[in-house]
Amino acid sequence: DMGAMGVIIPMVNGKQEAEAAVAACRYAPAGRRSMGPIVPSQRYGGSYFANANDNVICIPMIETGTAVSRIDEILSVPGIDAIYVGPADLSITLGLAPGFDNADERFTHAIETIIDACHRHNIVPGIHSAVPLAQKRHEQGFRMITVSADHSALVAGMRGEAGKAREAVTGTGSGTQPPAGKRDPYSA
Repeated sequence: DMGAMGVIIPMVNGKQEAEAAVAACRYAPAGRRSMGPIVPSQRYGGSYFANANDNVICIPMIETGTAVSRIDEILSVPGIDAIYVGPADLSITLGLAPGFDNADERFTHAIETIIDACHRHNIVPGIHSAVPLAQKRHEQGFRMITVSADHSALVAGMRGEAGKAREAVTGTGSGTQPPAGKRDPYSA
């Protein structure tokens, strides 16, 4: 109802879930999405509905060993525009510690399997990442790479701004560190 131009669907593990994801992104008769006309019309104009089935991007998340083993059946579903790898969940389901990257061959093989399948099916491969891994992910063949999250970016920005304000007020050059004995309200 908000007029999303793309939807990321977590934990897609097979063809039926991929078909349900596509159907949820499309208006009838191509899918089963409901219509909320006010916000999309305000954001995108009166043509949003007429073009949504062609323009809204459907992005299932591939974040389990099961999804990797079924990657070809998932990517064979018409209407999938991209996939998005959740590396922490993928690592966990492979019996590894969560993280953005893992040197274990189970993880590296899963990444290679996903990339190869995306190339065969002409689907954009995406992954959640971090700045230090962006070049590696690009070289692996990922074409959509996120390097932060909204919460992390907001906290980093607030810390930076608070540090600048503190420095301006105190003239101490303390950067983003709170005065001695004081807690930084933006720290976790």
